Order: sequence, then C-alpha cells, then structure tokens
Amino acid sequence: MLPIVFLHGWGANADSFAQVSRFFTGAGVQCIFVNFDCNPNREMTLDDYVEVVEQKLIDEKITRCNIVGHSFGCRVAVLLAGRNPHMIDQMVLTGAAGLRARFNLKVWAKIRLYKMFKIGKGSSDYSKLSPTGKHTFQNIIHRDLSREISKLKTPTMLICGKNDKSTPLYMAKRWTRLQKSSILKVYTEAGHFAFLDQPARFITDTYNFMEKK
Repeated sequence: MLPIVFLHGWGANADSFAQVSRFFTGAGVQCIFVNFDCNPNREMTLDDYVEVVEQKLIDEKITRCNIVGHSFGCRVAVLLAGRNPHMIDQMVLTGAAGLRARFNLKVWAKIRLYKMFKIGKGSSDYSKLSPTGKHTFQNIIHRDLSREISKLKTPTMLICGKNDKSTPLYMAKRWTRLQKSSILKVYTEAGHFAFLDQPARFITDTYNFMEKK
C-alpha cells in the first residue's frame, strides 16, 4: 500500500489520528503526519497550508501517496489533489469541510449579534485565536471549494457521521454529487469525529478502499 498522509482538523494535531495510524504502521504502511499551525504569526490562506504539505512530501521524498483527512484537512486535501493529481492516488475524507452551509436564520442572527454587539460567544475555535489567527480562520472558512471539488478525479471515499453537526450529512451528499469519483459511507452512530467514534470500522473501510486498487 502507498504511504498515507494524515491531515488533521482545525485546532487539532497529528495525534488525533494516533489510533488509526497505529494500525497502518503495524501493517507496514508508511504514515506521514503534517501538523498545521492554526494560530500563525502571519496571516495565511488555504493555499499556504497546501504548500506546507507539498514541502513535507518533498522533504519525505514522496512521489505518490494516499490521503486521510479530517474536517479542515479535507479542504487542504482538495487543493492538494487538484494541484498534484499525479501524486495523490486515493483519499479518505471524514467530516469533510469545504462546502457552504445552508442558510440558517438562528445561526445568522447569532453571528450578527456577536459581530455587532459582542453578545453571546463566537465559535470556540475562533475565540481562542490571536488577531492574525482570526484573519487566517476567516480566510479558510469563507472559501467555497465547490468548483475545485467538481474537478477532482481522485478516487475518494467520504465518511460522514449521521450526527455530525459541523459538516452535516447534506454536505457530504452534495459533495458526492459534485465529485463523480467519490463514494459516501454514513456512520449512524458517529458525529464529526467518525474516526474516533467508530475507529475499528473506519480503519476497516479505509484499508479496504485503499487496498482494492
């Protein structure tokens, strides 16, 4: 099996994949981890984070690999595969972010009240950030990747927890309509962290998907 590059979610780190990667390492698969700086000293864009991964692949002398991504890591994976189709063989993406959410009046009102009058709380991820980190966060979440997703030809398995509130099931279904080379698995007993909620199933599905080719 090709090396697997693990791309973690916003505010997390490579350790979040420890349970999953332990299996693949034990099976003799090279596992590569990228730790993203989610509160950088300089303002960054999504493309900057993609360049971090590209440099990591150069440093590790990786010419072809598979990707396992979670949430924010899926955003990076989309651009990475689009820019380097010759390098990315297959992807397993869970809690996949990158598409705009449906309009929700309650959420909109909550955000407006916070922005205008600082009533309520901002998101937990956002409130922890420095001013530069907040600008970076805004750069990331405001970028709609619909067009990039629709152009992807990399075989992709989306795994979505039915109880995922951050990237709901309707987003995953929309993703598979955009990306013709993708399939969807739904974990009924999982949320946004499906790979932690149901690790054995996630490992099995990932292994079978990557091994079948």
